[in-house]
Parts: sequence; structure tokens; C-alpha cells
Amino acid sequence: MLAVSIAALAAKEARKEVNKTQLKMSLDTNISAESISHQENGRYKVQPSICKYYLEQHNNPFVAMEAAVEYIGWGPTKLDGEAADLHRSNVFIKINEELDEMKKSLQKVEDKITKHPRFISDWERKDFEESIQETIDVITGANHYVAILCKELEISWVDMWEQHFTKLVQKGFKKSWPVKQH
Repeated sequence: MLAVSIAALAAKEARKEVNKTQLKMSLDTNISAESISHQENGRYKVQPSICKYYLEQHNNPFVAMEAAVEYIGWGPTKLDGEAADLHRSNVFIKINEELDEMKKSLQKVEDKITKHPRFISDWERKDFEESIQETIDVITGANHYVAILCKELEISWVDMWEQHFTKLVQKGFKKSWPVKQH
């Protein structure tokens, strides 16, 4: 028996959330119901076209987030444990807590950041590791904050990222525009 991946579970959950059968979804996406079934059951990896469908048609980035983790082995993942409370107010409170913790950890390395890496002691390295972990916590929290607010307020996740990419290019932080999603 195949172990069902987190991306497969996310795809199935997303389809059920929008009350679609695999057949109806296959008609919407021009992907066979069999292929959709295989992706949802872990026989095939969830394909980019399925991720794009949920992003563009249902403003749901979590399938893509889980697929990215599955493909590359790391990255922000949808929080689904017993302690996770994804109500927008709780996510707001949690992201602020994470930002405070990150800021404290950054202050611990502030006077060490200009040191050449060869001259960083083991205990200083631990401070940097803590700073990195706190920053990763913020990245995960920020992804949830943006995803949940976009979904609940019906603000397009894709449009928000397109605005962000445009700003990066305009300010000279990126040379070119990433491939547009639609």
C-alpha cells in the first residue's frame, strides 16, 4: 500500500472543500479523472497544473505549498496538527509572536553579523542557528497569514504575488519578471 503524501491529501481536501467530484474537476481542468485520482491517492505526485488550478480558480495556495515541500524536501507547509488553529485572528496573533521572537534572535547576532564566518565561535554559531530557525518560523507564519487572509477576504493570492514581483523589478531587486501564472 502506498503512503499518501501531504500534497495528495491537500489536493483531495481542496477538491472536497469546493464540492467537486473528480469527474467535475477533470472537466474543469482537462485532466483525466483517473489522473486526478492517482494524484490524490499518492500514486503520482501532485502536478503543477493541479496546483495552478487551485491557486487560480479557488485562491488556495496550500496544495502548491505541500507539493513544493514534496518535490524539494523542505519549505513552508500547511499547519495541520492538533495545536494548529488557522482562524485568521489566531494566525495574526501567532505571526506577531513569531516576529517578536525573530527580532530578539536578530538582536542577539547583530554585533556578530559583520564577522567573517571563519571567526565565529561555536556559541555564536548557535545564536545564528537560533536566528535562522526563528526566521523560518516567521516564513511559515507569514505564508499562513497571507494564504488565509487572501482566501477569507477573497483577495487573489496570485495578484498579490504579481504585485510583489512587479515591486521587486521596479526597485531593482530582480532583473526580470517570473513566469506569469495566468
